[in-house]
Amino acid sequence: MIRILSICGNGMGTSTIIKIKVKGICKKLGIDVVVDSCSAGEAASFTSNTDLIITTPEWGKMIRYPEGTVLITLVNLMDEKTLTDKLVNTVKENFPDEIN
Repeated sequence: MIRILSICGNGMGTSTIIKIKVKGICKKLGIDVVVDSCSAGEAASFTSNTDLIITTPEWGKMIRYPEGTVLITLVNLMDEKTLTDKLVNTVKENFPDEIN
């Protein structure tokens, strides 16, 4: 199981939408995940228990996360095709046992 965290500025809108999209993409592809969402300010309390973070390039530069945690940045967090492509490629590269 991959533990995924989506992060945005306020942790209420964009990160929640990404959370829902990631759950749907992973369910469709048979990838076992737990997905949480939060604000950038709350991220430190979540990242120690996270395998993969999804956020914007700006937040990706500011948040701190443990070594070994994988970061996906998206310019347009609503672009589902790019999200799907980056997510699938990241899972194949970093968590190959989690995808068929």
